[in-house]
Amino acid sequence: MSYTFKERWLLQAGVPEEKIKTKWLQAVARSHRYPPLHRRVYPILLWFTEWLGPLFIVFRFSKAGNLSEKTFDLYLNRLREHRISYIQIMSVFVLAPLKEAIIEKEPPQAWEHPLHDLKKEKDPEAHSDVIIIGSGAGGAPAALELSRNGLSVTIIEKGEILESGTAARILEKYYVGQALTLSYNGGMLLVLAGNTVGGTTSINSGTCLRPRKECLELWDRQLGTHFADGELDTYLDKVESQVGVCVPDRSLLSKSSILFEKGLEKLNRPGAYVLPRYAPGCNGSGRCCFGCPTGAKQSTDYSYLPQAVKAGARLLINTEAVKIDERKDKVLVKIKGADGEQTLTCKTLIISGGAMFTPGLLKRNRLGSRLSQVGKNLKIHPANKVFAWFPDHFHGEGGIPQGSGYHPPELPLVTLEGIHTPKSITAPIFSVSGKAFNWWLERNDYLSSFGLMIRDRGKGSLFELNGFPCIGYKLHPQDAKDIIAGDILIAKTFFAAGAKNKMGRDMRPILFIIQINAPILPARPTPVACVCAVLLCGRSAQSSPQGQLKTWCVHFPSMLCQTFSSLPTPRMPVRWYGLHPMPA
Repeated sequence: MSYTFKERWLLQAGVPEEKIKTKWLQAVARSHRYPPLHRRVYPILLWFTEWLGPLFIVFRFSKAGNLSEKTFDLYLNRLREHRISYIQIMSVFVLAPLKEAIIEKEPPQAWEHPLHDLKKEKDPEAHSDVIIIGSGAGGAPAALELSRNGLSVTIIEKGEILESGTAARILEKYYVGQALTLSYNGGMLLVLAGNTVGGTTSINSGTCLRPRKECLELWDRQLGTHFADGELDTYLDKVESQVGVCVPDRSLLSKSSILFEKGLEKLNRPGAYVLPRYAPGCNGSGRCCFGCPTGAKQSTDYSYLPQAVKAGARLLINTEAVKIDERKDKVLVKIKGADGEQTLTCKTLIISGGAMFTPGLLKRNRLGSRLSQVGKNLKIHPANKVFAWFPDHFHGEGGIPQGSGYHPPELPLVTLEGIHTPKSITAPIFSVSGKAFNWWLERNDYLSSFGLMIRDRGKGSLFELNGFPCIGYKLHPQDAKDIIAGDILIAKTFFAAGAKNKMGRDMRPILFIIQINAPILPARPTPVACVCAVLLCGRSAQSSPQGQLKTWCVHFPSMLCQTFSSLPTPRMPVRWYGLHPMPA
């Protein structure tokens, strides 16, 4: 019987034959909802995967759906491990809607949003004292303060109010570019941001940290401020009070965090702490990044905007600022919403569209005197996560996903933090296929994870292409080394906590997870490639100072095995690196 590539993959993933057509149609429907550019490219990549891929990848003159079981499995793995990074990206992109289709889950019960009961202006007044573009961490507090002081304020928000939905649906509807905001130079970089009322505060983990002293000192040197001397403290106190920052009870931590802290204790590493959060009534539902189902997380759409609207501010949702004209005595803002275009005027304009949209607004409208610097110096704090298999510990999706943290003293720019994502998010981006994919999917609820992020030394850039943010970023070599060191530390900690490391001979220990701000493909000529995920399923692990740890770490630019003790040169970007006992 002849199959298409999609049908064959679904069969291999364990979907019953009578349900193949239903799942295939679900995947097709999902690909049709991609952003315009991705939607146009998808059928081309799928055609290549079906017809040309087998010839060039496994040297078979056959369409992919008709390959033998063994050859089809080989074909999938070679796609994901190909030396050409764009073929790897293609495989991720082509399989994503298929993997999403096989993970079905009912959305949580709908919750009542406080903004639903408040009037949202459809026909705003033509003139305001202040217009604010953006309703996130910058725009919403400004709207509340100005409204309380008697000024007329209009808030322009491109997104919608976040409603209940599955994790995959939340990504699709409320993240910038459907969580497909990728870099354009030297590979692929994913940066996640919110495109909803409340901005990224609505879809982040709820962690709320004060700036570290060394950061304040750096800003003081650059800006001539006195932040490190306490100049910001009054404002920080006020914000923390408004959003209800508190340290949650340890009983709400996820099992990942509990196991990680157990490993730190066994390694005699004190200093783990519970992360402060702006969720005073949190019950550990585990959906911080996909819409808090209880309303406990005090993102700006809960903590600031309702009060701003009650104080007189006008909130325009599903409305985009398309043109800004700065005059001598006023500012003209042309907006586009469901009812068409309209021009508003104001005395003062505040642009708070976040790092993804503010540079485009400034450049498109030629605002400011330093346009040549707009979109440069982008900082993203690259992040990744490490997975460990604990077959005796059912994890599930409960508990605070990002609940605990640790600062390794030997890595001053690295912070380790808990991170756990639901099955419907992790499964679509497993970097394994065939039997290995099924093996990990079945054990997903027994995987614990912990992550890290780094205060990056490198810088990136951002520009708009047809209204879509495009990012350029090259991972700094020293950042890559620190990330590898952080991965080793997390791996050793999980093994100390009892992570298991036995698996079937045919189950390849490869896992790839895209995490917030994770550099997936660094620029080609980097001395060390950044690892995006580590799967703790090697052989044995010891906690000696030499780092005698056997496991596998996964990355993407090319397919070269490399021991940690022999880092690649700029001519040899890493595909995998194996952590073997380092020589004495």
